[in-house]
Amino acid sequence: MCLFVLRHLPGARDDVMPNKLHCRVDDWMFITIEDILNTLQQDWGEVLETRDDAQLEEMALCISNNTSRPIRDEHSSAKAWTDQFTGNNIRWESIGLIWTYWNGAPGMEAAAVNKCLGYCVELVRHFTTANDILLYLCYRRTTIESLVTGDAGLACWSYAAETVALLTFLGHHVNIDDPNYIPSLCSEHKRRITDRVYALDKVLVSFTGRPPLLSHQYFSGPLAMDIDDKDLMEGEAAIKRAMSRLDSNGYRPDGELLGAAHIKARMQIALIKGELLEMALVSNVKATFERVAELKARSETTYARFPPHLIYRADEMDDPNCDVGEVYVRILVRLEHLQNLFFAERLSLRLGHIDENRLLVISFEMVSLTLLFWTHQDRFSGVRRDFEWLLMAFAAPGGGILCLELLRPTFRGTHPDCPKLSRSAIIQKLSLLIGFLDWVRPPAPNADLCADCKAVIQGVLDHNLNAPIAGVGL
Repeated sequence: MCLFVLRHLPGARDDVMPNKLHCRVDDWMFITIEDILNTLQQDWGEVLETRDDAQLEEMALCISNNTSRPIRDEHSSAKAWTDQFTGNNIRWESIGLIWTYWNGAPGMEAAAVNKCLGYCVELVRHFTTANDILLYLCYRRTTIESLVTGDAGLACWSYAAETVALLTFLGHHVNIDDPNYIPSLCSEHKRRITDRVYALDKVLVSFTGRPPLLSHQYFSGPLAMDIDDKDLMEGEAAIKRAMSRLDSNGYRPDGELLGAAHIKARMQIALIKGELLEMALVSNVKATFERVAELKARSETTYARFPPHLIYRADEMDDPNCDVGEVYVRILVRLEHLQNLFFAERLSLRLGHIDENRLLVISFEMVSLTLLFWTHQDRFSGVRRDFEWLLMAFAAPGGGILCLELLRPTFRGTHPDCPKLSRSAIIQKLSLLIGFLDWVRPPAPNADLCADCKAVIQGVLDHNLNAPIAGVGL
């Protein structure tokens, strides 16, 4: 296990930092991984050049000895915390961090990358107690596995369960909001990884319909703060200045989109989603229209309070020089917000509130936003591995509602609540969606689900477009 991981580590000629797996890496982690790579080359460069088993065993022994010393996740100093797993203190957690970022040597498959990461997780568990870096490794193992076998696969679900088990073991599901709290890199990483795991659980539940692994009823605590990692690494004075710049909703109003803002926004959406999913999935929880209406209103209020740099604008893709990474974040935040409204409208219909107009408008926007990744796929190449998930999580449910509209029309001409929505527009969007779904082929994750969805939509379009026109041939 040790030798397998070390044999696949990058060598001196491997350009690691530009060749990353798709993920938004925190700035501090990017710097830390770079430091770990430099240390490996300085201290073990010759070993990594020859890959001699005897020397690799010596290297593994040193790393294992370091790993046997527990990490203290309570430091107020960023350097004191990161020094525990960098420099001369490189551990199996440190090696694992490389595999959360690097996509491997040329020709190396994502499955092999995740195998190395999984071995690091097992080695950490063998040599030391649980810690926040191990929790991050488990979280990334889950997300990488979803890129390999798909979000509905048993392996992905099992890894998610292990991640949630570790989070609750560490006690991160229950935190007290201290009014005198002073952030540190260590404490903010704890909040961020907790928020990420909770949000991931709701993503998987929304995708599969399985019960949540982490219920909102047993989860409490403050959200991650929208503070730059540079400030967290600089020290207390910089942190206090950063906190003073936050608005009443806890966001930076200066227009700079940080990774922490993305995490915070997705978590706020996920908390509402957790309550909606409970009403949808739990048999003994009685949903009421008043409760659903309250959650819809809270969803709209929450999204309206996001800063402008988290809100997607319809004209963004018209700018050839736009930051596509930031646009992706804004589209994703919008899609997850729309998904909450979609679930709420579906619950309202289940309760007998017959008003499909709002559900149709939401579905049309979900499909339209997802299709941006197809029509601009050259610009979104950096998030290519998310396409299958985006299709099935957002476009497929929305496409189903559009299909129902074609089969049982509820309006004529242009929709009264959405000028862009018409029968012609629905057919155009569904035709594009078929092309996007057809593009996903085995062995891509979720390829079988995409094929099934394509067949259904194609059948609906064929039924509508090939139907005989009254009076023809008479």
